[in-house]
Amino acid sequence: MAQLKGTLTNKRYRVATIFVDHFSDLSYTVPQESNTSAELIKAKVAFEKFAESCGIRVSHYHADNGRFADNAFINDAKEQGQSISYCGVNAHHQNGKAEKRIRDLQVQARVMIIHAMHQWKDAATPQLWPYAV
Repeated sequence: MAQLKGTLTNKRYRVATIFVDHFSDLSYTVPQESNTSAELIKAKVAFEKFAESCGIRVSHYHADNGRFADNAFINDAKEQGQSISYCGVNAHHQNGKAEKRIRDLQVQARVMIIHAMHQWKDAATPQLWPYAV
């Protein structure tokens, strides 16, 4: 988490939710501190606000089972007049655009970490980032 002044914090973003509009290819990434239903609802609201600013109204979600199958997410979607469908178990190909976007973000993050390791050898060591190389 960005911090400009004061005592350093131990808070960290640990997960991210990726939203992709399959029609317009609009994507939105929301970093989250934890993988709770409350954080997911906040991410959903942020995405819908962003989509609305781009002239897109979200009417349906197609998601993995995980947190998206929680009652909190389902109830919030129903309150907003939205429908939801789910991918089959281990059927990531059913949500290909979102899975591709996730993979692209992972590759970009890995490239930035490798670049940091080459530029600032003392600050970014392989021991800190074992999965980058």
